[in-house]
Amino acid sequence: MERNNPPDLNADEAAAQAIQAAIWLADEQELGEDEMARQLLQPNPNAGGGGGVGGVVPELVRQLLRERRRGMHNHAHHAEERHQAPAAPAVEENEEVDGEAMDAGVAGEVFDESGGKVTSPAKCPLMLYLEIDDDLEDLAPKNKYLKRGSTVYIGLDKTTKLSRVFQQFCTFINKESTRIKGKLHSDETLSPKEFEFVHCTLLDAMHTVEASAMMKNDRIMVRRDRSKERAMKAEIVRLQRESDRKYFNDLRQLLHNSSPDFLRGCDVILDCRGKVVDERGFSQNVLATMVRANSAVLSKRCKWLAQKIMDAKEEIRRRAEMTVPSDGNDKNDEGKVDDSFEGGQKSDDEDDIVPSFPERDGPRGGGDAMEGNSFVAAKVEDDEEDDVAFPPAKKAKLGKSAVSPNTVIIPLDHSPEAVKLLLEYSYTNRVHSLGFNAFVKASRYVGPGSTKELGPVPPFRKHEWPKNGMPTVSLHLALAGIALAEEAQMPRLSLMCEVAASQLVNQNNVIDVLSTCQSQLLKTGNRLPILKKAAMLDCIFPNGSTGIDRLMEKPNFKTNLEEKRNLVIPSLLEGTVELLPSGMLATKDWQKKKEKMETDTNLTYLQEDKVDKNNREMQRKKYRSMETINRRVETAFGSEDLSVSSPLVHLSFRQEPPPIKLHRVNKRKSRSDVVKTSTVTSARRGKRDRTEP
Repeated sequence: MERNNPPDLNADEAAAQAIQAAIWLADEQELGEDEMARQLLQPNPNAGGGGGVGGVVPELVRQLLRERRRGMHNHAHHAEERHQAPAAPAVEENEEVDGEAMDAGVAGEVFDESGGKVTSPAKCPLMLYLEIDDDLEDLAPKNKYLKRGSTVYIGLDKTTKLSRVFQQFCTFINKESTRIKGKLHSDETLSPKEFEFVHCTLLDAMHTVEASAMMKNDRIMVRRDRSKERAMKAEIVRLQRESDRKYFNDLRQLLHNSSPDFLRGCDVILDCRGKVVDERGFSQNVLATMVRANSAVLSKRCKWLAQKIMDAKEEIRRRAEMTVPSDGNDKNDEGKVDDSFEGGQKSDDEDDIVPSFPERDGPRGGGDAMEGNSFVAAKVEDDEEDDVAFPPAKKAKLGKSAVSPNTVIIPLDHSPEAVKLLLEYSYTNRVHSLGFNAFVKASRYVGPGSTKELGPVPPFRKHEWPKNGMPTVSLHLALAGIALAEEAQMPRLSLMCEVAASQLVNQNNVIDVLSTCQSQLLKTGNRLPILKKAAMLDCIFPNGSTGIDRLMEKPNFKTNLEEKRNLVIPSLLEGTVELLPSGMLATKDWQKKKEKMETDTNLTYLQEDKVDKNNREMQRKKYRSMETINRRVETAFGSEDLSVSSPLVHLSFRQEPPPIKLHRVNKRKSRSDVVKTSTVTSARRGKRDRTEP
């Protein structure tokens, strides 16, 4: 089968080169259009086959000539208009659009290699773009270069300071304002002091481009001067830090033992045995599990910890009373205490109970021994050797900080990070790392048993929080905080952790969130509605059924769903129900629709009742008519009339016609009617017996 091969590419390239060379030659010789067309279309004697350029691509030649003629005509027309028009300002002469950027000139004096002065930014060694990042039209009305997104470019040398670049930018802006309004007053001209020039950081006008680590074609963002706002923000932060520092100083002064030695120590140590879970779901052990705290504040803020502290002190008091004083016989040859004499003091089940000898926790003013979480412990004297208050292993974990002799150790099955969240909330009534939204919602929360609880005072505004108010904790730490707050019965802290977790949920951890919601519902009855709603809206139903199919395609999601299906599936069903609009019945459209449905249903019932009533009335009239009664009597007794001469037969064999049932239910016979009926029946039977032979 024959194929139409394309023309030789080399021939087309040679023809194009010949056409371009002929056009250039015609331009140099100033040939007319007709002569240039004949020269281009005449045969080429050097070409094989007797064909010239015109024989190869005649249509292409004509198209090129036509476009060239049109371009020359337009060029002549524009030249005539420029000759007749008045001289334009210098700004429009230098205005060359590079995409959407305007030419703003050259900053300072720039010279080329030959020593000539450079006037075009494109020929400068460096060129910077300046983009308007704020709405600055109020500084110079009707100035199009101050709109957000407007961009200009300025040429400069490597040794040029940025102050000249900024001044050149302001000069360019002022020229545009002068062209619009005419002569400007001194207070109407713009200066670099009214702007901020930012490239990664705030640029210093006294630095050069090299000192500012900038390169060619870098983009500088131009903003309004915000130095006053930054100074105000720094002052707010300083005042807040001073307020926090004063708060903690006053809090220390309120403690019953506020000596300088005690400030370096503590009276409660929380042994956090819980494991930290990272973003991948792996449990990790931590090196430091001890968290120091003070019982004076925790006993008032957290009743759960107060009970644990009381139980630990009671156990220490009981152990101290049961301790037998040492008489020195329990030492071996080396002078060390033999472990065999310690008895029950070093049992495996009592590693967390550290015996101590409190001196200041006794009752004051003749009060009860249990008053103020203070207990009296029997002091055990040891003349030969002073015992340490802590075992070496425990003391190594606590570090070099001083420890109060009355310190108690409380084991907790929670991670140290979660316990620190609880302590921060107990001391300051806020948790800074949970974010701004958690703080605001917790401030508005009023507990079920409190009437004057208005919440804490906000430390910062939203845009001044880290990450613009977003939480800085991980999702699993927020979930651990929810579990700890629910166990400690602190609903406000639980709400703060729930709000923070709702901002951190994504498709990778949505299964953990749903399982946590269901497990927490089973433990404490808290459904975590905010967290569950965020998981359903942001991860499960953001794209409808398509989004669910995409989730099921992920192997990790499907595996986790199968492993935790007992918790996830009920949570999914409840979350789907909770997503339905709660105010659906209260909306006007739905209310009207509901009323219409109820009205139609009632009308249908009324019509059916009316039809049924008419049918029953017609049936009664039919059964009560004489024709119906005669027909029923004839059906029951026949049409032959019995003779009068045989009354005995009439009495013996003729039956009474059935009564007409006027009511659906037969009338109940009284006792007199029953007796009368039985008497009549007996009389009839006796007469019949007498008449028989």
